[in-house]
Amino acid sequence: MRCFIAIDIGEAMKKELESFMKGLKKYGPDIKWLSGDHIHLTLKFLGNTDETLADRIKTSLKSVASCHRKFSLTAAGVGVFPDYSKPRVLWVGINRSEELDLLYNNIESAMELLGYERETRKFRPHLTIARVKSQKGLTPLLKELRGYKDREFGKIDVSEVLLMKSTLKPTGAEYERLFSAPLGKED
Repeated sequence: MRCFIAIDIGEAMKKELESFMKGLKKYGPDIKWLSGDHIHLTLKFLGNTDETLADRIKTSLKSVASCHRKFSLTAAGVGVFPDYSKPRVLWVGINRSEELDLLYNNIESAMELLGYERETRKFRPHLTIARVKSQKGLTPLLKELRGYKDREFGKIDVSEVLLMKSTLKPTGAEYERLFSAPLGKED
């Protein structure tokens, strides 16, 4: 099964992002927009994962999450990967925080102990909102996007870390929550 570790962004943020994307769709670019239910903050992509390893991943996530307090993040700014000359992904940024960086690093370390390679790219927290299919009709959209580089979208309350399953289908990826590890020490 194909898995990843993520943070849910909450219903209010999903609605805010859907409203924002609706305003951008008027340009009619050749883009696959994500629905609010498919938007999350990915902390670690695990890829193909043997089901026999799932219990060890859950135990490890539970242990990591129990060492972290609940915290909030701010979604702000808009950008593209890899760059504006040939974008493939449109995203909303997540302002860096000590809590998020520590959680990310602890998850990286825990997954490394289970045999997953540590991510070599710098952690750039973001929410993917769209994937570019072709460059057709992108110029006016990209011009407008640049105007939102300082826009604040709101807060995300982080209270759990999720183990998610991703199933690729012709209509797009379908996500299933396999496990939730609450942040904070258990009583």
